[in-house]
Amino acid sequence: MDARLDRIKAAFNALDTDANGYLEADDFDRLAHRITHALDVPENSAKAQALRTGCRRYWQGLVGALDQNNDGKLTYEEYARFHEPAGYEVNVRPYAEALTGICDRDDDGFVQHADFVRGLRAVGFPEENVEALFRAFDPHGTGRVAVGEWRTAIEEYFLARGGHAVGDTLV
Repeated sequence: MDARLDRIKAAFNALDTDANGYLEADDFDRLAHRITHALDVPENSAKAQALRTGCRRYWQGLVGALDQNNDGKLTYEEYARFHEPAGYEVNVRPYAEALTGICDRDDDGFVQHADFVRGLRAVGFPEENVEALFRAFDPHGTGRVAVGEWRTAIEEYFLARGGHAVGDTLV
């Protein structure tokens, strides 16, 4: 299968927080809550609010663009059509910025290993894959990842046309 489609399928499975085979608004609310809880960030903090807003924007962009029968849920096939440049910029980038921002606990532009792992595990990716991704970002063993580098990798994860993206380790 195409590497890009593998990445999108892994993301769909992670976002389907209740594993019912569909993406629904509640999945994105649960996602924001899981990440906030995993990082022990207060629900009323600016970062938690930004994450909830980013998750909701992601969902609203998805359902607005793809839910042609207005049933309030999306299949994998519908979701896969969404990951094009315009859809990413408007709807996924705010989520990516909020996710990387909430994981940068001290706002120094870097995400520490433990926060990176807790954040991506809360998203729903397997721990061994998250650890492999962290090693790809941190080949020199500094114990941290630059926020900007991670954001760029999220974009490549969704928009790369086949080929290799650093996020392939999540698949």
